[in-house]
Amino acid sequence: MLEKTLSEKPLAKMRERAFEGVFIGVALIAMMGWAYFVILLAVKFFFWLVG
Repeated sequence: MLEKTLSEKPLAKMRERAFEGVFIGVALIAMMGWAYFVILLAVKFFFWLVG
């Protein structure tokens, strides 16, 4: 019984860390998408202003 609870704790920690890692990865991808979108708009606006 004691062995079972000891072996479950590291798995729970690994699941938590994996979930956090996936969340951070998705958030970073979303932020990169928004940065690309804003930079693209800024470049288009600059060329519209100059041209």
